[in-house]
Amino acid sequence: MPFAQPTTPSLPPSGAPVRGRGLSILLTAAAIVVIAAGVREAAGIISPILAAAFISMIAILPLALLQGKLGMPRWLALLIVLALTLGGALGIGFYLNQSVAQLTPMLPEYQERIDALMLSGLEAIRDRGVDIDVDRIMAEAHSWKLRDFADVIVYGLAKTLQNLVFVLLVSAFIIAEASSVPEKLRIAFPNAMQGPGLGSIADKVRSFLVVITQLNVVLAVINYAACLVLDVPFPFLLSFLVFFLNYIPTIGAIAASAIVVLITLVTHGWGAAIAMAVVQGLSGLVIGSVLQPKMLGSRLGLSPLVVLLSLVVWGYLLGIAGTVFAVPLTISVKIVLDQTDDLRSLSVLLGDA
Repeated sequence: MPFAQPTTPSLPPSGAPVRGRGLSILLTAAAIVVIAAGVREAAGIISPILAAAFISMIAILPLALLQGKLGMPRWLALLIVLALTLGGALGIGFYLNQSVAQLTPMLPEYQERIDALMLSGLEAIRDRGVDIDVDRIMAEAHSWKLRDFADVIVYGLAKTLQNLVFVLLVSAFIIAEASSVPEKLRIAFPNAMQGPGLGSIADKVRSFLVVITQLNVVLAVINYAACLVLDVPFPFLLSFLVFFLNYIPTIGAIAASAIVVLITLVTHGWGAAIAMAVVQGLSGLVIGSVLQPKMLGSRLGLSPLVVLLSLVVWGYLLGIAGTVFAVPLTISVKIVLDQTDDLRSLSVLLGDA
């Protein structure tokens, strides 16, 4: 009786789909949805922690400077940095509160000026032969009030100040333990800290935040000087809006410039508004197109489309904090994906050309 010849398993032909790949994709997509839902549910906790981490990353730099180059004892350098951080945050909060308190009573007058400008502009368009219903457009425009927009800003500011104590407390503890955190990470995650791992996330996020903060400070100073020269009211509030909104890529810069130019138009007319628009445009062009690419270089490694979509995704999950920290969060996600064999393809899709 002849023996049966052993058979070798047949391999799938080249280009045939690998069994189980579809299930893996579905499980990955389901995991992303579950994680996103959890992040959105915990946004009230995550957002203040992100703000504390941001403050800490900026404050750690002078701490290293005082300890390293100036040779101060750690306790003294830590005390100075904490005092500057707490004092600066409280001072900014105080001046913002004062500016908003001064702005609120003037909103009805500004609303009347905006209505007058809109009416004159619409009548000028109609006089040039364009068939428009001025009364209907003005009635629809009245459904949106400047006070409603201001109430949103005041509510957001009040909510931020409510979290300020918690943010500063967490920041203080992060700064106090900053020197020991790298050593803890090296011991706890020895493999992840070697090469482009957790250390790369911290370095990239820190370098991005430091560079963007420096550029935003320059923009705020330019805006403050322009407000003083043109005698635009609330220069500190407007400069802070320019500083804060420019953390949001592209959209934030446009919104900040539009707000400043609109306030200038309402208070001083078209001449001053055009001058302010020129200042905003030139400063944004020089800093955004010349200085920022030189200072950041290829540190981001993100596609421009991904940067824009990240604003939508993180804004939906975390609100305004998500739009501010969209780029650092996406950088962190990309680096984590780089470290996994089965998800590295997603990292490639997030990267630039």
